[in-house]
Amino acid sequence: MRLIELAVEKKRSQMMQTAFKTGLTSVETVRLSQELDEMLNVFIPPHLEEQQNNKPKPMKK
Repeated sequence: MRLIELAVEKKRSQMMQTAFKTGLTSVETVRLSQELDEMLNVFIPPHLEEQQNNKPKPMKK
């Protein structure tokens, strides 16, 4: 697993633990959720581009 994936998983776990303790709509849970969203917004676009580049290209007729 890459470093960013580990950081995302750690933040997700922290958010879930906080949600169980303080509720889904607590200020702390929402803050952690927003931080996770920001991390995913940085991680997902390059990751998707990488996947697109690795897809086999359709054969020409």
